[in-house]
Formats: sequence, C-alpha cells, structure tokens
Amino acid sequence: MSELVDGSCYGFQPVSDLDFEYLRSGGGDPLAVDEHEAPEDGNGVLVTEWTPIPGRRVWARLYADGPRYRLWVEGYGSFGVDPQAPSVELPTGADSAVRREERLWGVPAMLCFLARGDLPLHAASVDLGGQAVLLAAPGYFGKTTLAAGFDAAGYRVLAEDVSCIRFSPEPCVVPGPAMLRVRQDVADRLVLPRARVVASSDNRVHFSLDPGRRGDSRPVPLRAVVLLRGADDGIALDRVPAAEALRDLWPLSFRLPTVEDRARCFDGIARLAASVRLWNLLRPLRLPDLGRVVERIAADA
Repeated sequence: MSELVDGSCYGFQPVSDLDFEYLRSGGGDPLAVDEHEAPEDGNGVLVTEWTPIPGRRVWARLYADGPRYRLWVEGYGSFGVDPQAPSVELPTGADSAVRREERLWGVPAMLCFLARGDLPLHAASVDLGGQAVLLAAPGYFGKTTLAAGFDAAGYRVLAEDVSCIRFSPEPCVVPGPAMLRVRQDVADRLVLPRARVVASSDNRVHFSLDPGRRGDSRPVPLRAVVLLRGADDGIALDRVPAAEALRDLWPLSFRLPTVEDRARCFDGIARLAASVRLWNLLRPLRLPDLGRVVERIAADA
C-alpha cells in the first residue's frame, strides 16, 4: 500500500513507494506515482510530438486516450498520466531514477497542474525576499545559468525550466523541483552552496539543491516577469507594455493543440501580462557578467 511521501513539488505530495530527490518540504494535493510495465511506444490519439535536437532535446510523443494521456520519451519508455486523479505511472527499468524523476516533473506534472487550473510557462523563477520573479526565455537562452547565478548568490530557486503560475486571485508561483541542470562549463566555474551533483549527461551537470534553502511548495506572490535578451555589452532593464509582451509569452506557454486549450492559454498569459511588471533584460551572455546581472535584477526588477 503506497503512502504519502514527506515532501512536495508544484503543490503536489506524492503517494508512492518510490524515492524522490527533488522534493521540497511540506505537503500538498495527493499525486499517486507508481511504476508500471508499458508498451515501448504510446497508444491512443497522437496529440503532439517533440522532434529531437542533437544534444538538446529528445524525441517524445504525447497520446490521448479519453481523459488520460501517455507520454512516450525515447530512451525512457511510456509515462501514463491521469490528470483528473491525479496520477502518474512511471516506466520500469530506468537506468537512472533521478533522470526519470526529472521527466516526471516535466510534461506529466504540467498536465496534472494544468487540470488543476494552473498555467505552465517555460521560465525559471526565483524568490527575491518573498516575491517571485520569472526569468522567461526559450530553451538554451541562459535562463538556467541565470537561475544558477541566483542560487550562487544565496537566493531560493523556485523552478529552473518550467514555472507553475496560479491565479488566486493574484498571480503567484507554485515552486517546482529543487534542481538545476547546468552546462558543464558553468558548473566548473560556479559554486552552488550545498548543492549536490546527482547525475551528468549531454554536457549538463544535474544538481539537487540545498535542502536548507528549498522551502516548501506554497505559492509565492509573483511580482515581475523578466524577458531575457542577448546584448554585446552592457546591462539594460526596460519596462515592456503588456500587449508587446504577449508575443513573447505565447511561445513560452504549454498548450494542447485544441481551440479550447489555445483560448485557455491566451486568457492565462493575458491575465498574467496585465497583473505584473514586465521587463526586457538585455545582457551579455558571458559568465563573468553573471553576478552583475543577478544584482541588477534583484535591485530593480
């Protein structure tokens, strides 16, 4: 008989016999997590597909079977997801339990908190004195490195890749897994206090963050969204009108390819843009400038 695990992530508290590396303290909504034998590929109606990018993204497909989903990930197998229960079935025989857990807190968790009414956004998030700031950008644009810079400076990282936004009624961030997957060259030069290396792959070092600074997964009020840009030199932080920011937030949102879900998604990002401060951050993508960028955001955003 599975029992409640001591810990939480995205406001969920696993009910499981498995071990977890990236949980925060405290409780949350029960989320059943089990292992299962599943077909190598998915079944049901193909909803969407993520094609592989060498060294960046693996091949994955999402299938729907009524209210349930099956996520097939190359090299991992199939994850069964019932967002209404909510529950997630993990494939057995994974080479790395830590890497499998990282997959759990990706698309499967997003489907579950999407059903709960929350908004998934492709953004890192950090806690600055009890207020959350989103660091929003497409993949491979420096948001994880910037989040690592905040961790190195002593701030709490709420999420490194996908942030869970809740409106209750004001926007807040529900903290996700306490992990950072940092480029090898960054990991070699950046000291992350009490973070522990738990895996490495694809030129990334996977850190489990300091248990003493994780906190729980209670929502943190969201005060600003920082849209990350590149620049040859100098650091500039400029306000962005809400209507202009929608063009940047739309491709960063997770949505299913249906008219209803696109409408749900647009309503969410429009509500977000109307509720918080929005900034463009232009900065050089150089590690020696990371500390100054962190200081600028902490002081002004």
